[in-house]
Amino acid sequence: MAAARQDLIDRLVREFDWHDPEYTPDVAQDVNREVREQAAVTYTAAHGGLWVLSRHADVRAALKDHKTFSSGSGVFYPRAAGMPKFSPIEFDPPEHGELRALMAPPLHNEEVRRLEPRIRTLATELIEPIVERGYGDFSAELANPFAIGVLALTIGLSEQAQGRVRELTSNLWKHLSKDSEADSFWPQFRELLAEEVRDARANPGDFYISRLANAEIDGEPISDERLHSVIVSLCIAGHQTTLNTLSRMLWHLAGNPELQHRLREEPDLMSVVGDETMRRWCPTDRFTRFTTREVTIDGTVIPSGSRVVLLLDAANRDPAKYPEPEEFSLDRGNSHQHLSFGFGIHHCLGASLARLEFRTVLRELAQHPVYHLTEEPDRHFENGRHIVFDRVPIRFAERPTHG
Repeated sequence: MAAARQDLIDRLVREFDWHDPEYTPDVAQDVNREVREQAAVTYTAAHGGLWVLSRHADVRAALKDHKTFSSGSGVFYPRAAGMPKFSPIEFDPPEHGELRALMAPPLHNEEVRRLEPRIRTLATELIEPIVERGYGDFSAELANPFAIGVLALTIGLSEQAQGRVRELTSNLWKHLSKDSEADSFWPQFRELLAEEVRDARANPGDFYISRLANAEIDGEPISDERLHSVIVSLCIAGHQTTLNTLSRMLWHLAGNPELQHRLREEPDLMSVVGDETMRRWCPTDRFTRFTTREVTIDGTVIPSGSRVVLLLDAANRDPAKYPEPEEFSLDRGNSHQHLSFGFGIHHCLGASLARLEFRTVLRELAQHPVYHLTEEPDRHFENGRHIVFDRVPIRFAERPTHG
């Protein structure tokens, strides 16, 4: 069994392809580690030829150097024809800056602080029924509705959109890299976005989508195409990373009651848990870039016009940056320097909101008995990069009785 697994890992290192069906989350972390240990730059013939960067310093430098490592040709690869680019992550300056400015208002720190009481209330409303029952699924009953609910509070999604955004996101990732055309998944998502825009224009209100849909740039309304690109990006990025990280974080805590006790005794560490979770288990395993010039890294020349894979998972577990990187530790002091939120001009706009979401859930759960994992969940990739839990089944310990 061990020999067969090593043969599989060796093959996937040689033929690195994150869309290979045998490249599962459990196998991937071993493959990614060996890719990183093999060389600073590796090459794979998959998908027409790709260069892979996997060490923290190199991936960080590439994320920072947006002029050399361009996002303008798309960061998701391969890609079905007809799928519009995501804003602002698949644009270069100056358009990137214009789009980022459109998307930033609901994610400013003061807006996040304003929403905090409502976010706490949402967490309480989702957690209390599970506690009262004594058991439940932290993925389906907490992580998913919480991430979608906070997204709705932030940008003003309708109830209809809240009910469909997760399904449509999963369908998009299922087809984006496999289909030649986007006809099987994008029209459904586009129509949902169009309905949100139409409703916001017909019934304007004090929420982000309404302000965006009714705004003008240089005296002209924002085009529907641009509106759809902005809103779909907020919808997907606004719930996917949070959902995946919360599921992983709660899975890990449910398997480590002693860590739950420590958080109760040292509540300041709750601010570290989300970042260490994102460092140890990157929720967005990789992005790609396209070189605008020839570049040399550690003696290897990457030609101009090359597709480059930035292997975030491997970079976040680089021992040169994080000693004993496979260990989950709240005492590192530099967990927040992980690359899961990106770096440079594409650093995640919603990072502050996501961190607030992680802290809020942990603080609410700390008011209740310790919870235990009752069964090991299955994990799979969406689009070869998002690690998704099928469930996180838990049971709460009984409260001690006093008499």
